[in-house]
Amino acid sequence: MTTEQKARIIEKFEIPKEAEDLLEFFFTEEDRRFIAEFSDGELPAAEINKAYRDDAFCRGIISKTDETGTACKLNNFYGFLDVFAVSQTEKLHSLPREKRRALDAWYFRAYADGLDPDRKKRPTSDKVITREEMLAFIEKESRPLYLNYCDCKSLGGDCGKPTHTCINFEPGINSFKARGLSEPLTKEAAKQVIEDADKAGLVHTISSHGICNCCSDCCYLFRGQRERGSVGFWPESAYLITFDSGKCIGCGRCLTRCMFGVFERAEAENGRKGVKADRRYCIGCGLCERTCPAGALKLAPRPDTFIQIAGKYSDEADVL
Repeated sequence: MTTEQKARIIEKFEIPKEAEDLLEFFFTEEDRRFIAEFSDGELPAAEINKAYRDDAFCRGIISKTDETGTACKLNNFYGFLDVFAVSQTEKLHSLPREKRRALDAWYFRAYADGLDPDRKKRPTSDKVITREEMLAFIEKESRPLYLNYCDCKSLGGDCGKPTHTCINFEPGINSFKARGLSEPLTKEAAKQVIEDADKAGLVHTISSHGICNCCSDCCYLFRGQRERGSVGFWPESAYLITFDSGKCIGCGRCLTRCMFGVFERAEAENGRKGVKADRRYCIGCGLCERTCPAGALKLAPRPDTFIQIAGKYSDEADVL
């Protein structure tokens, strides 16, 4: 690869500095030549060798420009890395951890910077819902369901939580489904995905595009929430946990079940170790409620005073 070719690839594919030394890792020699020589804008699909075109589409090198697939455009590294993370996870994880973390940090920054900067607006339609609500939604859903690997956890991947957890019902022309990276699901199979994710302690979220089962440390939705200071507001949450300290037996199961730091150990009045709850961090998922053996935790409708916007609660932020 010549210096000139490398410079063209970096420019055309919008390669960030974190990946400039990985061109040969991510791209074959044919890929590199194709990217460097690709004309700006659209290219008729018929002008690309079909075997390579189909392979390049599946791997995220190119994208379709309309439903007919008669024209293609060059993808960018942001879109490509999303596909690479779920289709070649093992290869991605062969990189040194520091390099992978640098790519993950860059990808999250690109994601976060693409959200609406007005933090008094919800940038996406994502909502946190309970296991019961999710199962009921799936039962009533009439659209086809497709199972995907989670791109966030596949790219981050340090939490050890399940990754085959995302369900889409509106696949687009450049979706994982279109690229051959999804599998169809029956309603019963989709419900089992939710049940398994729930047992693993993942939070159930839903948007106009599909269903996610999220962790707090890899998934961009909740990393974005922390950065924006938007607990309860975005992703939208209808519930807040209530804690009856009188019923608490101090078992500590809620501490390991909750990923958001709501619960801490505390000294109880009788000298035994108990639990205290800081509901400001509660996202209303209900995972802790189903774990508590004493019935000390219950979900209740979320008051406006526990909706955080731009790092302030709504009674302070003068909104809602």
